[in-house]
Amino acid sequence: MAEEKSLEALQAELIEQKQLLKDLQAKLEKATKPPEPFVPMPSFHFDPTAGMSMPPSALREMVNAIPESVMRSIVNDAFRPNPVTGGAAPQPQQPVQRGSGWAKPNPLEPPPGQNHIDAIVSAQDKIDLVERATTLAKAAALQQAGKKE
Repeated sequence: MAEEKSLEALQAELIEQKQLLKDLQAKLEKATKPPEPFVPMPSFHFDPTAGMSMPPSALREMVNAIPESVMRSIVNDAFRPNPVTGGAAPQPQQPVQRGSGWAKPNPLEPPPGQNHIDAIVSAQDKIDLVERATTLAKAAALQQAGKKE
């Protein structure tokens, strides 16, 4: 009987170890498996006009607000050829003058107010010249006075 208990204990231990090995094998497979590639979430496009509607009476009033003749002329204008975009010539056969796309260059001239700046600079030059002449005259006079002594 003691042997039967030890056999049952050994069997239970083997089953337990077998389960542990299976768990360990699953963990190892999970650890060695390469990571899944990143798949971004699909972006959500917000449309504030989704689900908007208006009552049929309001739509009817909008349609009735523009006379049929005006709407017909708007539609005709949309189908008329456009000379700028390369369509056929306009109805009255007037030649379309196309430019090169370049603007005429402005002539070269001093900026506005330059004459005032020139006058200020000339006046300051005269003041500086007088001050320099005065300083040199004083220095020459002091030098002459120093030589005489």
